Amino acid sequence: MEAKDQDLMHLENGMEKNLAALDAQDLQGELDSLDREMEAVMRKKFDYTILPVVTLIYLMAFIDRSNMGNAKIMGMEEDLHLKGYDFNIALTGFFVTYVLFEVKELSTDILWDNFVRPANVLCKHFGPRVWLSLITLMFGIITLCIAFVDNKKGLIAARVCLGVAEAGIMPGITYTLSTFYRRHELVTRVGIYASVASVAGGFGGLLATGFSLIPQWGMVHSWRNIFFFEGVMTIGAAIVCYCALPNSPGEARFLNKEQQVLGVRRIQLEALALATEKMQKRHFTAAILNFNTWLMSIGLFCSLLCMNSVALFMPSLLRAMHFTSIKAQLMTVPPYVLGSIVCISAAITSDRFKTRGTVLLALACPTIVIGFALLLSVNIIAVKYFALFLVTMGAFTGSPVFISWTVDNSAGPTVRAIASGFAVSLGSTGGLVATWTYLPSEAPGYTTGHIINLCAGIVFFLVTAITTTYLRWENRMRDQGKRDYRVEGKSEEEIATLGHSHPAFRYTP
Repeated sequence: MEAKDQDLMHLENGMEKNLAALDAQDLQGELDSLDREMEAVMRKKFDYTILPVVTLIYLMAFIDRSNMGNAKIMGMEEDLHLKGYDFNIALTGFFVTYVLFEVKELSTDILWDNFVRPANVLCKHFGPRVWLSLITLMFGIITLCIAFVDNKKGLIAARVCLGVAEAGIMPGITYTLSTFYRRHELVTRVGIYASVASVAGGFGGLLATGFSLIPQWGMVHSWRNIFFFEGVMTIGAAIVCYCALPNSPGEARFLNKEQQVLGVRRIQLEALALATEKMQKRHFTAAILNFNTWLMSIGLFCSLLCMNSVALFMPSLLRAMHFTSIKAQLMTVPPYVLGSIVCISAAITSDRFKTRGTVLLALACPTIVIGFALLLSVNIIAVKYFALFLVTMGAFTGSPVFISWTVDNSAGPTVRAIASGFAVSLGSTGGLVATWTYLPSEAPGYTTGHIINLCAGIVFFLVTAITTTYLRWENRMRDQGKRDYRVEGKSEEEIATLGHSHPAFRYTP
């Protein structure tokens, strides 16, 4: 083992012992004593190195999964002889494996045989550099291969494989960022990288328009060009990830030794847990048997249902408004641009005021509900197009805040890994439902799809309101000392395992 690795292990082991003895006052004192100027320098370095890499791979992941909507109106259905619900089945194939493979079934002697471990724990095990670059390479190759399918069976098989490859992206990136940023720094960065989902929609529309106009070469033409060249771009992103992404602050070559120490220390203090810990049954219990984790999962389900409905079917909704294929592609861009601006603004506001629920209640919930209500009840094209702006703003703002909210309120890297993986896995089933919201038999009105998304928006609102109220109440209980009994009579080792149940831990409402 290199001297640098030995020093880092010594540092983490020392922190492990110190954290067990911290009470609320000691913890706050330690946090207040951190070098703020050095933290600011370090954050800037992370923002210029870590954040662009994960943003790039998430951008390509979302483009690769949602480009079916663009390809559909560029002639894919006719070329592959897709009939009836064939297109929806192909969309579903992705989300079935995407959800299933976010939770990997591994054999382990730590808990029990055939224990279900979240995919992002693999990111922790192998390191973000290897794990994220490998799966990015995989889904890049698969996307490229879709350019050469010649029937619906090949398309469905490719989409199934794409779901497997992309399953670890979102939880893996979220976990990776949580090892570099403090809790209230995290939501802004998650908001930035996740906001590229809306950027991907607009960028994907422009790419689809440009690539589809490339002259035919061999069997590749129009919609096939979309998959081929976007696959090549994704493979390039995988190479960038492998070359540029470190596994942790302690391995970041662009930090000096003092900054590496601070990078590890500040995450330790805020998490109230160990930096390197073996997975135990208590971690699984703390993550899954947590009321907050389930609320976040339900909220994320509704958000991702609406987001994927927009991402997969906006070109079709615009085509149903009697726009040409090319114009429909181009008209997807403005709603996505506005959505990305609102998403980033919401993340920054949430970070500054240290609240998540209030921002969602002010920005995401009303725009989703109003937008889908307009799509359902109004037949004026200009109003329906305006409604697409509203639903894009709300749907794409909700998911990054819910993900970071889950990480915020889970203490310890292993618990964070399990909780975020579980929330994203359960929430991602919303994408599965979304593939069946807009059926070809209901064009051009798509009444059922609008009703489903409107109902999801209402549940989104209720979950956000309940979660915000509950977390504020729980923090008041801890401020009043009504949770101090949890540490009474316990050893330092037992106190160190309390995680988010520790009286000193404060939830982010």
